[in-house]
Amino acid sequence: MSILNKVLKDLDKRGQKPGEAERSGGSAVAGPSSRLPWMIAIAAVVLLVVALIAGYVSWRYWAGDSRSLDAKSDEKSQPRLVQQAPSSQKSDFVRPATMTEPQPKPSDGSTQQKASVKPEPQPASVEAKPVKEADTATQTVSEPNPQMDAQTEVDPEPEPEPASEPTLVKKSVQLSPQQLIEREITAAHETAEKGLLSESVKHWQRVLSIDPNHIEARRQLAALQFGRNRWQDALQVLTAGLELNPKAHELRLLAAKMLQKREQPQLALTLLQQAQPQVSDHLEYYRLKAQLAQQLNQWGVMAQSYKALTEAQPTQGRWWLGQAIAQQQLGETENAEDAFKRARKLIQHAPTLDFIEQQLNLLVEQDEATSS
Repeated sequence: MSILNKVLKDLDKRGQKPGEAERSGGSAVAGPSSRLPWMIAIAAVVLLVVALIAGYVSWRYWAGDSRSLDAKSDEKSQPRLVQQAPSSQKSDFVRPATMTEPQPKPSDGSTQQKASVKPEPQPASVEAKPVKEADTATQTVSEPNPQMDAQTEVDPEPEPEPASEPTLVKKSVQLSPQQLIEREITAAHETAEKGLLSESVKHWQRVLSIDPNHIEARRQLAALQFGRNRWQDALQVLTAGLELNPKAHELRLLAAKMLQKREQPQLALTLLQQAQPQVSDHLEYYRLKAQLAQQLNQWGVMAQSYKALTEAQPTQGRWWLGQAIAQQQLGETENAEDAFKRARKLIQHAPTLDFIEQQLNLLVEQDEATSS
C-alpha cells in the first residue's frame, strides 16, 4: 500500500497549478498536461496487478485451511488406511490396520457385491493422526478391486458326495422243514453250551413241533427236563414219543433209566419187558433189563436176558457169569455149572475167578447131596 500512496502523492504534486505551487513555497515543476492520462492508466494497471496478487494469496491460504480441516474430519470419521504390501512384490491395495473378523464366504452370485462393500467405520476410540496437506495430496487410496478379490479367494474343491450306504432288502426265504430243524438243533446246542437251558428247551420243542417223530430231539429234550429236576415232564415227552412210535426203543431205554434213578425199578423193568428189540442192536437194553431183574429177584427174566446176550456176544465172560448165577438160583445145576465153566475160560479177573471156583464147588456139593 506504500507504493500506491507514493504514486498518489506524486500525481498530486504534478497536477498542481503554478500559482498554487508558488504560494505553498514549493518549487515543483509541472509536466505537460498530456502525460496525466497515461499515469492514471499505469496506476490502474498496478492496482489491478496488486489486487490479483492479493486475491491469489488469500485464495491459496483459505484453500489450504479448508483441505486440512476436511482431512481431519475424514480421519475422525473413519480409520486411517495404511498401505500394506508384501516384501516380495508391490500391492495395489491399502488394507486397514485394524483386524476385522472374517466374514462367511458368500455364494458365487454375491462375490462382486461383497467386494464392493467398504469397511464400516470403527469406534471413535481409535484416534487417527492428522494428515498433512502434502500427504493428502500425494497419498492415494485405491478401492478394492472386486475381480482381484475374487481371484485371491480360492474356492475349496467340492467335497465328494458320500457313497450311499447299501440298503438292506429283507426277503422272505421259504426254508424246508429239514432246514428249519437243522437251524433249531444248532441253536439248541449253542444255548445249552452257554447254560441257557430254558432257551435250549424251547428250540427242541420247536423241532418236535415240526417233526414229532424226531427221536433225537425227544431224547435231548427229555434229558434237559430231567436235568432240571422236571422228571415227570421228561417221562411225558418220552411216553408221547413211544405212543407215536412203539419201536423207538431208545426212548424206552431212556425212560427206564430215569425210573431206575428215581428208585422205581419195577416200573423200569415193566417198561422194558413191553418190547423185545434185536439184541445185537440193543445190548444196553438187555443188560439193564437183566440188572433190574436181578435187583428184583426175578431170576427167570434175568436168565432170559443174559442168555440173549450170550447168543449175541458169546466171547463175553460176564454174560456167561450172569446166566450161570440166574440158572443157579432157578435150580438148574447142570446148566449153571456149564455157564460157570465158560465164564472161567473167558474172565481173567482174579477175584471173579475165585468167586466162580467157589460157586462150582458149591454146585458139586449140592449135586452130591442130592444124589446120596
